[in-house]
Amino acid sequence: MRMLVQRVKRASVVVEDALVASIGTGLLVLVGFGEADGPLFAEDRAFAAMARKLIDLRIFPGQGEMKNKFHASVVEFGGSILLVPQFTLYGECRKGRRPSFTTAGNPAWAGQLFADFVRKVGALSPIRVCSGVFGAHMDVELCNWGPVTLWLDSAELSTPKNS
Repeated sequence: MRMLVQRVKRASVVVEDALVASIGTGLLVLVGFGEADGPLFAEDRAFAAMARKLIDLRIFPGQGEMKNKFHASVVEFGGSILLVPQFTLYGECRKGRRPSFTTAGNPAWAGQLFADFVRKVGALSPIRVCSGVFGAHMDVELCNWGPVTLWLDSAELSTPKNS
């Protein structure tokens, strides 16, 4: 599972000229599942760990002396989360000029994993969580605040730091 996390002042998703979801200050998160995750990934500890990591990530400013530091999570800051399915996070561009998506998760089960992840984040968080539409052609707009953009990969969650 991969997530591209962006701290935003606002973000929205439009499908076929209709607004599907929008948030003010918070996180716009592109979410993708890989073939290696498999259809049962929602039962893996890494699935819940990725949801918890997202909710607890301290990338918002604090108060007073901490106003210019990454000090608060999206929950502590009082923001929202907009999750957008994005299989192209698994695009391979090492060879040729056209990306290959052979390592992306099969849409037959990746759509269910995305829906499960939206529910998991919503269940773990007291803030508003909304989402784009799996399999749809979406127009995503955002105002990246900072800019702050971070990459999270479930394969790296359990990798120990080199000392």
